[in-house]
Amino acid sequence: MKYRTAMCVCAALVCTSSAWAQDEEEDAPPAQPVGGSMVTLYGLIDQGVEFVNNVANGKNKTANGWRTGDGTATSYFGIRGSEDLGGGIKAIFDLQGGFSPTTGASRQGGRLFGRQSYVGLDGKYGRLTFGRQYTMRFFATSFINPFGTGAQGLTTLDNGIANARADNSVSYRYFLGDFEGGVNYSFGRDAVAGNSNVASNCPGQTTPSNECREYSAMVKYEGHTWGVASSYERNYGGTSATWGGLTSPKLTDSRFTLGGYFIIHKAKFGIGWIKRDDEGISTPKSNLLWVTGTIPVTPFFHIDGMVADLRYEHSPNKALIEVLRGEYLLSKRTLLYVTGEHIHNSGNLALAATTLTPVPTPTAGGSQISIIAGIRHTF
Repeated sequence: MKYRTAMCVCAALVCTSSAWAQDEEEDAPPAQPVGGSMVTLYGLIDQGVEFVNNVANGKNKTANGWRTGDGTATSYFGIRGSEDLGGGIKAIFDLQGGFSPTTGASRQGGRLFGRQSYVGLDGKYGRLTFGRQYTMRFFATSFINPFGTGAQGLTTLDNGIANARADNSVSYRYFLGDFEGGVNYSFGRDAVAGNSNVASNCPGQTTPSNECREYSAMVKYEGHTWGVASSYERNYGGTSATWGGLTSPKLTDSRFTLGGYFIIHKAKFGIGWIKRDDEGISTPKSNLLWVTGTIPVTPFFHIDGMVADLRYEHSPNKALIEVLRGEYLLSKRTLLYVTGEHIHNSGNLALAATTLTPVPTPTAGGSQISIIAGIRHTF
C-alpha cells in the first residue's frame, strides 16, 4: 500500500471512529452511562542535511559526502485509540509505522506498522497487550538516552537500540506511582525475511524448542529529581537463514542494562551500561558505557551531550563516541537542530558516526565525523 493511500485511510478511520462514538452516545438510553472512545492520528517528521567524512571508498581510499535524512529521530505516523469499558478498564490499541521522508519508503523491513502494532487492556491491575511492540529493554534505556533512535548516539554502537521490538509478543506492564515493572514474551521475534536487524527472518511461532523466542523483564523508578532502571533481554536464534549469526536456537543474544539519572537546576544527567553476550559473532561479550547531559540554556534552546564507550572483551575492538546537539524550539511542535558525532574505532571495528542508510562506514580502525542540520515537526 502506498503511504499516500495509507494516510488517507488513516484519516478516514479517525473520522469514522469519531462518528461511531458520537452515534453510540446519542443512541444510548439516557439513564445508562456509556463508555467513551477516542482515536488519535499522530506522528513525527524529521529531515536534515548531513555531512560525513572519511567514508571508505576502495582500497586505502576515503571520501567525504553530503546527503539528506532524519537526524534526531526516525520519522513515523501512527493511530492510537482507547475505549472506556467501565470499572477503570480501557481497551487500547496502537498502530505505528516508520517511513523515510526522503523517499517515502516504509521502514522496519517494509512493514506498514513496523514500529508498533498491538491491542490490549489497560487498568488499575496493569497493562496487557498483544502484537508487535517494544521489549522491556526499550523502557529501561529510553529515559537515559536523549538521542533516542536518531542517526547519532547509542544507535551507532548498538544496532538494537533503535529496534528494541518483537513480533508475536505478549507484554505486561504494571505502574505504581513512580515505579514500573514489566515483562515481555515473544513466540517469534521477527517474521520478516531480510538481512538486517529489522528484518532478520526469525518467525518462530510453530517451531520447536526456543527457536526465535524472546523474553525480557524490567524494573524502573522515575522520580522528579532522580531515577533508576534495569532490564534483561534474551533473543534466541533461528535457522541457517536467520540474519545476524544466530543460526540455531542454541545461540542467543542477551543484554543486561542498568542506568539512572539525576536532575540539578533543570539540567538532567544520566549514566548507563549495557552488558551484551551475542553468540552470533566471534567476540560475543561486550560492555557499552555512556554518560549524558541535557542543559536548558533558555526556555527555547537546550544542549544535549553524550560520551559513550564500547569495548569487546578479549579483543582489541573498541569504539569511543562524542555527540553534541543543539535544539531551538520554534513552537511546541517544531524545532531546528544541529547535531554532530565523532567516532574513533580501534582494532578491526569500522562503525560509522551515523546510521543513515546506506551506512557510510570508515576504514577499519578509523575515525569519522557526522554533522546534521535539520528540522523536526510532531503532530
